[in-house]
Amino acid sequence: MSFGYDKVNSSEISSKKLFMIFGLIVLGVFIILGVFVFPIKNLIREENSAEAKIITKNNGICVVDTPDHPRGINNCNYKIGDNVVVKYKEGTAEVLSHALKN
Repeated sequence: MSFGYDKVNSSEISSKKLFMIFGLIVLGVFIILGVFVFPIKNLIREENSAEAKIITKNNGICVVDTPDHPRGINNCNYKIGDNVVVKYKEGTAEVLSHALKN
């Protein structure tokens, strides 16, 4: 006796295939977001080095004027007007290293 349902000839997609299709769609969305919306290269910032002049000093913190914006050096032993070489990551305020330029 047949009730009109034949599993072998069924045109329904199995749950395993649906899961695979859903997984591929999600992966594609993450790739598109990672490339176009939130570029992955922005996670790894470029390290820059620049020569800058100490413009102010207050309570042991010196301020240097780098090409993109001023940055602070903590525990600074330099005088106002000294030329220093600073290393920093682009887009951040932190100075990675600094040295007096000879």
